[in-house]
Amino acid sequence: MKWKMKKKLILIFGIIFLVLPLISSLDSELYQSCGGDNELVIDCLGDEELFFIGQETSPVIPPPTPDTPGGGGTTTPTININVTPTEFNINLALGTKIEKTITVKNLGTTAINISIKQTNLEGLAIPRQNSLYLLAGETKTFDVAFIDKNQTGIFTGKIIVGNKQVLVTLNIKTKLLLFDSNIVVLNKGYQVPQGDVLKTQVTLIPMGDPDRLDLTLNYEVKDYEGKVYLTQSETLLVEKQVNFKKNFDTGGLPIGEYIVGLELIYPNGVAPSSAHFEIITKIPIDFANLIFYLIIAILIIAILLVIMLIKKRGKESSQKQILKTNSPT
Repeated sequence: MKWKMKKKLILIFGIIFLVLPLISSLDSELYQSCGGDNELVIDCLGDEELFFIGQETSPVIPPPTPDTPGGGGTTTPTININVTPTEFNINLALGTKIEKTITVKNLGTTAINISIKQTNLEGLAIPRQNSLYLLAGETKTFDVAFIDKNQTGIFTGKIIVGNKQVLVTLNIKTKLLLFDSNIVVLNKGYQVPQGDVLKTQVTLIPMGDPDRLDLTLNYEVKDYEGKVYLTQSETLLVEKQVNFKKNFDTGGLPIGEYIVGLELIYPNGVAPSSAHFEIITKIPIDFANLIFYLIIAILIIAILLVIMLIKKRGKESSQKQILKTNSPT
């Protein structure tokens, strides 16, 4: 009996001594396959488990969630601002610069931070600030420097202030002028219904003693992205101030904001000028209403004519009666 117990104990201890090295080996392999000391261990204890050995874990910060009714989350303040002026048309001579001020008012009820940048005016317009922080109801100003690009001509672009834009036209001239030019839009409100004629008036102004010169007039219509839609050219012999009207077809222009530009070119000189206009939707003619009002007008005229005829006959009848009364029997 004692011998049997001893045999069982020997067998148990033998199994233990045989199994321990195997377990140790498996544990070492598992540890090595998971990366070793101070390494990130992934998927060693299951598909969804993640832990570090010898390192502290950092809390994961969730991204901000959009604001929903009745819930939390961060919101971006709505930009509600007023920007003045809304347009610059600047005459600039080569070798000079000028600064203009833009005023911004926060019309909203919360503080906002707005960006300031230029488009299509690289090297020509330099905002002195790239952003503005405005409290609710607050008004601030910033300056924009306009400089020549060592090049004459007409340049268009925009100053973008938050969600608003300031339209910019730069007319860069030679410094010493013998002639100057001016072009103005004659259409009412500087608005041209799509397909209608753009009406302008051109003035050519001698700046010194009268001198007969051949002047080249280059016209162009372009938008504030710098895209040119129309060009024309003519030559005039001028010795004194000249005024004349000039019309342009706008049939191909899409709805939007534009400038009509004039470059007056003479020997050793360039004198550009420009004017802003807007292409708007053309209001269609309602022929039914037109016919209705025409009929009403005809009826009114007919009634007036009948009344006049009745009065005339009444007057003639009265005169005949008077003559009969006064005539000798």
